[in-house]
Amino acid sequence: MNGHLINHIMYADDLGLISPSSAGLCQLLRECEKFGMSHDVKYNAKKSAVMIFRSATLKGCSIPEFKLKGVTLHVVATYKYLRNYISDDLSDDDDINRQRRTLYVQGNIIWRKFSMCSLEVKLTLFRSYCSPMYGVQLWWNYTKSTLNRLHIAYHNIFKLFIGMSKFMCRLDSSVNYILNDILTSSLRFTSRIRKHWNKLLYMNT
Repeated sequence: MNGHLINHIMYADDLGLISPSSAGLCQLLRECEKFGMSHDVKYNAKKSAVMIFRSATLKGCSIPEFKLKGVTLHVVATYKYLRNYISDDLSDDDDINRQRRTLYVQGNIIWRKFSMCSLEVKLTLFRSYCSPMYGVQLWWNYTKSTLNRLHIAYHNIFKLFIGMSKFMCRLDSSVNYILNDILTSSLRFTSRIRKHWNKLLYMNT
């Protein structure tokens, strides 16, 4: 990034290794083992996984074993990292489905606890806990049907809060402008990053 070689990304106690080859990844895993021994850091191999992003020409290639502390790491197609689902085909459908499930769970829990409150209070709770959606700005590769199901879930929960049947027509007041224009939301997000970028961060769109 920005002329620097990046082979690992760390956030709190989470570590992501990045390598263009299987041999390079094996070497990085060995370096992690050495670092752990010298700095008394323990890596949880059971919670670790390998994801391979293949080009069309490498679809049929065999996958070597990747080991950490003698434990073979599972090769996965989808993995949850920092609350977001990442897929080896770069699809965002799994993460959108995650957001849809979260919306139903949060919406129903809040409605059961505060169903006797006034409409103003319920709308405030809805805007605070249901309207903000984590990671929407990162979505770019998804199917229309998957996004439509999220729209339906959003409007169903909104109608539940105001006491309307889910079969009634959509209301203008229930519009989520982030969902309706994900591209604009993504551009605003990346522009804020560019405004505060440093030498080790460069966004290329």
